[in-house]
Formats: sequence, C-alpha cells, structure tokens
Amino acid sequence: MNNIKISAEFKKYVEYNPENENTVIGVAMSGGVDSSTVAYILKQQGYKIFGVTMKTFNDEDSDAKKVCEDLGIEHYVLDVRDDFKEKVMDYFVNEYMNGRTPNPCMVCNRHIKFGRMLDFILDKGATYMATGHYTKLKNGALSVGDDGNKDQVYFLSQIKKERLKNIIFPVGDLEKPRLREMAKELGVRVYSKKDSQEICFVKDGKLKEFLIESSAGKVLNPGNIVDKNGKVLGKHDGFSFYTIGQRKGLGISTEEPLYVLEFDMENNNIIVGTNEDLHRDTLVATDINLFLVPSIEALDNLECFAKTRSRDILHRCTLKKDGDDYIVNFVNNKVRAVTPGQGIVFYNDEGNVIAGGFIKK
Repeated sequence: MNNIKISAEFKKYVEYNPENENTVIGVAMSGGVDSSTVAYILKQQGYKIFGVTMKTFNDEDSDAKKVCEDLGIEHYVLDVRDDFKEKVMDYFVNEYMNGRTPNPCMVCNRHIKFGRMLDFILDKGATYMATGHYTKLKNGALSVGDDGNKDQVYFLSQIKKERLKNIIFPVGDLEKPRLREMAKELGVRVYSKKDSQEICFVKDGKLKEFLIESSAGKVLNPGNIVDKNGKVLGKHDGFSFYTIGQRKGLGISTEEPLYVLEFDMENNNIIVGTNEDLHRDTLVATDINLFLVPSIEALDNLECFAKTRSRDILHRCTLKKDGDDYIVNFVNNKVRAVTPGQGIVFYNDEGNVIAGGFIKK
C-alpha cells in the first residue's frame, strides 16, 4: 500500500504521519465505497485501524471483510439483530400503523450505529469511530459536508451530543464522484459498487408486502379517500401504504391532480387536496436533540433555518416553546408536504446543526 501512486488532488488524504501510529480507530464498514475508502485513507495516514460491520437483519455484506483482508486489518462482525428489530424495524412498522412516516436511518444512527456500534469500537480500545458520511465536525458540532447532494447531517441529527468527541468523518470535504475517483486510484475493490437502497431492510418496491408481513396483516384497515369537503373519491387499504404529499397510486380519477394531505384517524379517512393545500407555514417539532444550545429553553424565540427532509432547501424560521415541543413558524415561504414522523433539523447560517427533532404535526 505504501507504494500507491495517487494524483496530486488526493495526496493530502493519504499523507503518512508517524504520530498517528499511536491512535486506534475503528472504521464502521458496510462494504460500500464510502466506508471502504475511509479505511484505505486512515491506513495510509498511519493510524492503527480495524473494521466493524453490523449484522442487522440478515447476513452482513462480505465485501467489508474482503476490504479488510486487502488492508491486512482485523474485521469484526457485531450482531445487533435483536436491538435492530426492536429499535428500528418495529418502530418503522408502528409509525406507519399510526399514520406517520418513519425515518429509520435517524433512529438507527442514534441507537445502533452510534450507540451499540460505537460502544463496541471503544471497548476494543479505539479512541475514535470513523464513518464514510459526507459530514464535517466544526468545533465539535455537526456541519454540512461539501457534497451539496448529500446532506447527511440530517440523518445524524439524533446522535447524542456527547458521542461526537469519539467520531470522525474523514471524507466530509469530498463529493461522491471525487471519492469514487480516489477509491479507484487507491485500488479499493468496491470503487464502482452501487449505492445501497434507501431502506436497507425493505426490498425496493416491496414496502406494502413488508408492512403486511411484519404486522401480521394489522396494517390492512380499509377506508375512504375523501376530499376536503368529505366527498368520497375512492378507497384505501390502510394508512400505512400512504404518505403526505403522495399523488401516484391513489386509484382516484379527478380533473386536477390531488395529493394526500392528512389522515383522519377517527373516521379512517385519507383526505386529499391540491398541491397548494400541501403548503404550510407552521408545524410542531418534538423529541428535540440539542447540539449548539445548552438547554431546550434556549431554543425559545430562536431565529434559524430548518429542513424537513434531507434534500430540502433551508427554510428561515423562528421557534416558539410549547410545553416539551416547539412550534416552528416559517418566515419567508411555506413548506410543502410537512410529514409527521419525519425529521426536522435546525441549522445556523454556517450550516452547523443547532438541534434535531421529529415532526409531530
């Protein structure tokens, strides 16, 4: 590995420092190109590293083990199947059954990846856990990475603040296409491997089948699709198969496109309306995890920016305390398809995460 020739653009990532030999780092390895490249980078820099792959719901990806063999480092498999089922998969199904759209990555990052896995890595004698997230840490705060197409701090915003001191993100200043180029130059065997699917435990296009099987059919609860005036336009199989803002797959025929606006739990109705009806200037945030403020009270009357999905734009807003929750008022523009159960993340004007929570309503 020490004889690898790499272009000038990437040399800074593989500069060897003998002082690094005294630092042990555990690399969270999924078998994908991001985490595999991180392992290569840290190895080149002289760190003492090992790889860890989680076994979540089925057999772990064998590519991670092969990459570790290429590097000549230890590879461990951490079996988290029981916790993953309880904390992530059961939560996922229950949220859908209650008319909310879950965010399993946020929950997994808090409890499993940066919970169980980080504890395992530290118990193995490491000082840090490294991941392939396109994220930065600035003065101990989560900050958006340089890849504008991948705001991964959105999904990391439920990590406990005190855990950040033991986490590093070596590729936060890279964009994904550039990382693939560097991986190819480094000889990373998975440099061209496709990105993983969005929900790792649900096969693409098979969400309905997964929910039916996982709930033993309890998600099947037929009802009506109605407009804002209560006029019946069609039928639905159960709230679990729909999400706010959905247009396709409703099985209704109307003169103008209609979208899911909300779920009427009491009457088992799905209410639909126009695209204009989807836009809101306020929401309620709950389960807020703090980073840059000392207390939940410090958010009161705060002016900041918010995202309600990872690929959303930043919306200027003000926060107002409402018991244990916060009312979010959007200042300049309304937000489309506010979806209960999804994350909401608050940023300052430098792209650092102030706090992260979930949309209550």
